[in-house]
Amino acid sequence: MADMRTPSVNNCSAPFIRNKIALTVAAALTGFVFQAVAAETTASAPKNDTITVIGDSASNVAPESAWGPAPTIVAKHSATGTKTDTPIVKTPQSISVVTREEMDTRQPTTVKEALNYAPGVFASRGSSSTYDAVAIRGFTSVNTNQYLDGIKLQGDNYSEVSMDPYFLERVELLRGPSSVLYGKSNPGGVITMVSKRPTIEPLREIQFKMGSDSLYQTGFDFSDAIDDDGVYSYRLTGVAHSQNTQQVMAKEKRYAIAPSFSWRPDDKTNFTFLSNFQDDPDSGFYGWLPRQGTVVPFYDANGKPHKLSTDFNDGDGNSRLSRDQKMVGYSFDHQFNDTWTVRQNLRYTKIDSKYTGIYDTGYVAPAQISRGYVVSSEKLNNFDVDTQAQAKFSTAAVDHTLLMGVDYMRMSNSIDADYGSANNLSLTNPDYNNSDAKGGFLYNVLNRQEQTGLYVQDQAEWNHWILTTGARYDIAKTSTLTRSSNTTAAIKDHHITWRGGLNYLFDNGISPYFSYSESFEPTPGASATFQPFKPSIGKQYEAGLKYIPDDRPISLTAAVYQLTKDNNLTVDPANINFSVQSGVIRSRGVELEAKAAVNANINVIASYTFTDAKYTHDTNYQGQRPVEVPRNMASLWADYTFHESALSGLTVGSGVRYVGATSSFYTTGEDNNKPFNVASYALVDALVKYDLARVGLPGSSVGVNINNLFNREYVASCYRDYACYWGTDRQIVATATFRF
Repeated sequence: MADMRTPSVNNCSAPFIRNKIALTVAAALTGFVFQAVAAETTASAPKNDTITVIGDSASNVAPESAWGPAPTIVAKHSATGTKTDTPIVKTPQSISVVTREEMDTRQPTTVKEALNYAPGVFASRGSSSTYDAVAIRGFTSVNTNQYLDGIKLQGDNYSEVSMDPYFLERVELLRGPSSVLYGKSNPGGVITMVSKRPTIEPLREIQFKMGSDSLYQTGFDFSDAIDDDGVYSYRLTGVAHSQNTQQVMAKEKRYAIAPSFSWRPDDKTNFTFLSNFQDDPDSGFYGWLPRQGTVVPFYDANGKPHKLSTDFNDGDGNSRLSRDQKMVGYSFDHQFNDTWTVRQNLRYTKIDSKYTGIYDTGYVAPAQISRGYVVSSEKLNNFDVDTQAQAKFSTAAVDHTLLMGVDYMRMSNSIDADYGSANNLSLTNPDYNNSDAKGGFLYNVLNRQEQTGLYVQDQAEWNHWILTTGARYDIAKTSTLTRSSNTTAAIKDHHITWRGGLNYLFDNGISPYFSYSESFEPTPGASATFQPFKPSIGKQYEAGLKYIPDDRPISLTAAVYQLTKDNNLTVDPANINFSVQSGVIRSRGVELEAKAAVNANINVIASYTFTDAKYTHDTNYQGQRPVEVPRNMASLWADYTFHESALSGLTVGSGVRYVGATSSFYTTGEDNNKPFNVASYALVDALVKYDLARVGLPGSSVGVNINNLFNREYVASCYRDYACYWGTDRQIVATATFRF
């Protein structure tokens, strides 16, 4: 394929002194939060008409559910790491949760932006928001590797689901292999999301946004019980969005609505219909630029150096990716008795997408880029169902939560594409009306994927010890029908994965843990001897420490890990036109995260990531770091809300995000396959918000969020020397939210 959407892995080197400084800062931040919560915090109740609840142990707050809202920025339960409603402190794997409250504070526009302050994850493709492409612990995947309400958002080629954060209750990040729960999966981890669901309390919200690049957006969120007993309830959420992108000639448009309905005949049964209908006539800029003009200057015919502007577009006015996605399904659970509970999640997804694009294929001296052309029309259909039986029982002094399940996924994507070339584009005087795009390489195929998985998991607790073990057997099928020749290439993989983890939970909320986990991903294609490729295998050892007390909204986590991916494709030394599976990528790292609602006034989020990834075995990249993986990342966010004095109702906040240098590779000439570096950068975000409860509108607010406050110009990363991405310029967004 001419368009490499989701790169492989990268690693990057940073000076030792920078590592030391970053570690010192992270340790200091963590120590600050520990000290802040070690002392008794007695927050006096605000003397106004807004009540702020801190902690989920308050008597007037319902217990937190893994599939529902959290009362603060700190979530204490998650189903991402176990598929059961489990306290995060008892899960032997690293998990981050971005709650609805945190999203309402920072107002992210994409899922990858919601994870800006989480450790271990790096958002690639810079300012482009077409896809939520990320690298987790140094690994990316062919697709975005995201799950919604327990079911994978399976994509293919250019057809990928894009979720608007306004429709979500939670965005969660599970780091490390997770095939025991989810089947074929990227070894770095998965992103899971929980949809907003019906409430039995009245909710009426209207939201308006205006901002940079001619942003105009309106949203609404309505929910209530239909009958007096709360047996039936509904929720209706919608968004209309229009904005110019950072790059000239490209736009974003979105019209989306998500109706849902719940039936709760008793406290043991819950059936929730979930749907999402989203039309993106313009899904934004989807391009890249060469190293010359971004990372380094390019030189014109007179030898004068130039840098490209951050709004430069490598395509033309006809470049556009449209996406129409529809999802319909349900979530069902029923508790038969104190022992047995059954759950089932089901969803059908349909995506119609069309991409017409002209894109950069490389720098041409003295001041041009060569360009490729693609037009692709796709129709994707996907069906998923996951059925689980959960049993809670005891054997002697050991309490068990046993989970048994079977899931099934079937996807087909019909692709009618044409690839070709377009005229070169001048970098100093671009003529967007002279593209002369021509096709010629037809790609008319039907891609199919199918997976059936059987899994079992036991969470056994005894005297502060929690042992989590699980195993899974998968049958995964992948096939491609080439219509021009009426031939089918198919691969069928059988694979067993397992994991085990041990926690010890102290009474004060401290929990050290150790775990081992595995993943597998089918690898399409065959070797020079026509042998089908085996799945790539991920294996991880992780140790960590969590502090999540019951009575305080605090979450402090630390993790160290070693993760390897075997059977990685690399160039066949005997025939460079083919690949062999002798490649190995190893990633080692440290991740620290602190989240705390310190008191009624202060929220703090801090993280640090160290990732040491490299190709330990590879024909061309032996010993090198993979692309687009920062060696160091760090972030700190804090906001303060005034509850007294003349400033009562005002919230001010700011955050700093540091991303270390990344690495990439040359693709031509004598430097082919040699690495080059992309510089590090630091960005500042800011928030000012006012609670309109002070003027008689409880639950309403007005605010301004600014990302990249000082308008730092930076290259976010480079996939190769022909594919570099400008980072996002300063974005100023004003939000008015009204509840009534």
